[in-house]
Amino acid sequence: MSGSNHSHMITVVGGTYDEHCFEPYWKERFGSGLRACWAINAISSSKEEIEFYTFADKDTAAYLRMLPPVPFSKLHTATIEKSIQFYYDHPLISPRIYPRPDTINKAANTMQAEGNNVLLYGFLEGSASVKGGKVVYDPQSPVMPIAFSKTNSNAEELAYVINIREATRLAGTNVIADIKKYFFTEEKAKVLVLKMGAKGAIVATHDGTENIIPVYKTDNVWPIGSGDIFAAIFAYHWFNTGNPIKAAEEASWQTASYCNSKDFQFSQIKSNPEIQPSIIKEYPSGQVYLAGPFFTFAERWLINEIRKTLLDMNLKVFSPWHDVGHGVANDVVPKDLEALENSAIVFAVLDGLDSGTLFEIGYAVKKGIPIIGYVENESSESVKMLEGTQCMLEKDLTTSVYKCFWKLAEDE
Repeated sequence: MSGSNHSHMITVVGGTYDEHCFEPYWKERFGSGLRACWAINAISSSKEEIEFYTFADKDTAAYLRMLPPVPFSKLHTATIEKSIQFYYDHPLISPRIYPRPDTINKAANTMQAEGNNVLLYGFLEGSASVKGGKVVYDPQSPVMPIAFSKTNSNAEELAYVINIREATRLAGTNVIADIKKYFFTEEKAKVLVLKMGAKGAIVATHDGTENIIPVYKTDNVWPIGSGDIFAAIFAYHWFNTGNPIKAAEEASWQTASYCNSKDFQFSQIKSNPEIQPSIIKEYPSGQVYLAGPFFTFAERWLINEIRKTLLDMNLKVFSPWHDVGHGVANDVVPKDLEALENSAIVFAVLDGLDSGTLFEIGYAVKKGIPIIGYVENESSESVKMLEGTQCMLEKDLTTSVYKCFWKLAEDE
């Protein structure tokens, strides 16, 4: 297959996947490629034509052909037996993927695409090779990323958009200078956009230019698909302006707009009070005290999930359940209070209004330690004392975790 070389044509090569999230509820058909088409279509002032290449089973192909309105100008589908489905318990967890990636014969599913401006995402269900003038490549696999040089693709100018885990795995090092050397020397990239999660991004070019791109703190955080959006917006602006710094700045802003709203009604005016820029140069070093009940399986599961997400953000976490455990009061309480004294912030699970958790919050308030409270089901009257002492209360788990990171970073 080969795409048009029309100057206003963008070739998008990426997945079309079903996405399911248990909490908060989400059931949509997007995936990296289709989401990118929607995003580029939404921000394009001159309405560039979009040529879309994707793998699809019969049901997915029929869906794409009947989309109203259509976010692409031309569609090319390579037939596969079953399209991929992602299942998330919550947005911060690694999804379960069906069919299981290790059962898929990727070598049997291939496609080729060509164009002046190509956005290429990594696939789970097959492989694609592209030939382009400007190519943006996002591997889309923190566990087993495939280098652009291994895709049998060619680019006159290559820009990598890659998260730090993928980059570390490909380069074999977590030293930023060595990561940059790998991509500029081994992969022949002209531009490297290194996504650093809640810290924002670093944009580096082969000629030595480097900029830190701010993360935007949002009132709400919906991360599913945010990486797809970032790569798509970056690609659109880099294709049109050739300026990778400006392209990454736009991508960061529009991705924040998406995370805040869950849709493609991007905020074009950078004065939205719900979206504020923040430069975070280093991961916070302060300790998070994770307060909450752990008497039932459901309570322990939640505490464990929150702890994992905070650790995944490179935060130091003290969890009474994990780090002290059950025991008599004289053994447990002094250890918990010592850890609380040495913590920079408290993350509290408030549903159920557990007495021990409320005591810890009161202790922290007296000590001037900030508190993030995750609470879904309690009335405003029940948490009045917390609201009145400037505790930050959130109903959404993902949002509360991100705000914990941002608050910790702000205070250091």
